[in-house]
Amino acid sequence: MVDHARMLEWGHSTPAPPAATPPATFAEPDSPVLLVGADPWWEPNGLSAALEAAGWAWVAAGDPGRARWLASIRRVSLVVVGGGAAARWEVVRELRSVTVAPIVVLSDDASETAPLVAAGVDSVLTAADTGESLFAQLLALLRRSDHRRGTGTRFLHAGDLVVDLWTQTCTRAGIDIGLSPTEYALLTFLMTRPDVAIPNATIVRRVWEWMPSDGRNALRIIVNRLRRKLEDDPREPTYIASVRGIGYRFVAHVTEVADAAEQNPDHVDVTPLLQSLSTLADELHDTVTVADAGARLLSVIDAAGLADGIGLFRSDGTIMRLVGSLNMPESWVERVAEGVPLDPSFASAHSMMSGQVVQFADVRTVSGHFEGTARQLAADGFRACHFVPITHHGHAWGHLGLVRRSSQPLDVVAMSYLGALCSVFLLHVHSRCTPDTQ
Repeated sequence: MVDHARMLEWGHSTPAPPAATPPATFAEPDSPVLLVGADPWWEPNGLSAALEAAGWAWVAAGDPGRARWLASIRRVSLVVVGGGAAARWEVVRELRSVTVAPIVVLSDDASETAPLVAAGVDSVLTAADTGESLFAQLLALLRRSDHRRGTGTRFLHAGDLVVDLWTQTCTRAGIDIGLSPTEYALLTFLMTRPDVAIPNATIVRRVWEWMPSDGRNALRIIVNRLRRKLEDDPREPTYIASVRGIGYRFVAHVTEVADAAEQNPDHVDVTPLLQSLSTLADELHDTVTVADAGARLLSVIDAAGLADGIGLFRSDGTIMRLVGSLNMPESWVERVAEGVPLDPSFASAHSMMSGQVVQFADVRTVSGHFEGTARQLAADGFRACHFVPITHHGHAWGHLGLVRRSSQPLDVVAMSYLGALCSVFLLHVHSRCTPDTQ
């Protein structure tokens, strides 16, 4: 069983967008800062306030086990460890094997510096420093590190077609497809804008590093080559469709997926996820309403630390009604109070209507396709979004939505875990909840 008291975080960050545009040299991380300590030391010294003022996302762990779990299941930009000496050393031992993110330890004991660095700590800072001073030093550390290797997205999935953005390779049904640099650039450009009709001139301008003398003809040739390699029939396209008078459109559903191994030199221990499935089943046992069952589902997901905000919706055929939410801004709750229409401009609605998971690393990049979702979430500082359709015998019951303030989608382990949770939840709803509450 999962010890929920142990699994709870000290708090969730809800940073507002910076009041002023930061200077060009400002290095905003793509993933949250992990703050670790038995007491929330980051509040009295002002570090959490400094992070929020800069628009940085952060998560917190009260013990080494929780810190290890968060660092293995989520990509973090850096780890800041405070508290007593014994606890600090235990955290360092727990984390160094599961993350490549820089680890910073706060200590006023100068004799600890050399041993901590030898143990794998990247920097030892003075614990007595104020939040603003600590933030400035963390910023300097991130500027020197390789934390901006790219967003948390590594793979683009479209059925059995998989593009690896890091190695710049492409496979279909597990078989490598040799693409030229221009073919690869074209495919990734289209896949990162699925279902959007993109003008020829826009594609040429973004794909070619140099401007061909006859851009439209050059594009047609490359598209034909790419289609042949993908075995894509232009008359009944699986991937790339021609849009008469405009250009091209990638018609397959695309899911952005993080790399589970990126921050995990050792494999991720999925035992806590399996335990939480058992916990959910036990906690659902005495619930007889969808609202109560939904609250249990959200609580288990929140304890896993996968997201900064969660929402559960139920469809009535035309409108998605909010069943419950955790850690979402009051402004968002007010906006969805009357329901979310089953309009494909909302990613959640598209997920329900298509029966497919919808996931992307940054909601701001999909504003042209999911304008409704971008309008609802971007203003509150959310980036990565994950929507899971909850279906029963092929019929859409509702959906589960998770949002993060960092640009990192979920990896395949977390995606499978959420799918299993939704299945357990819906099985209970249909077997134990009274008909008028289903």
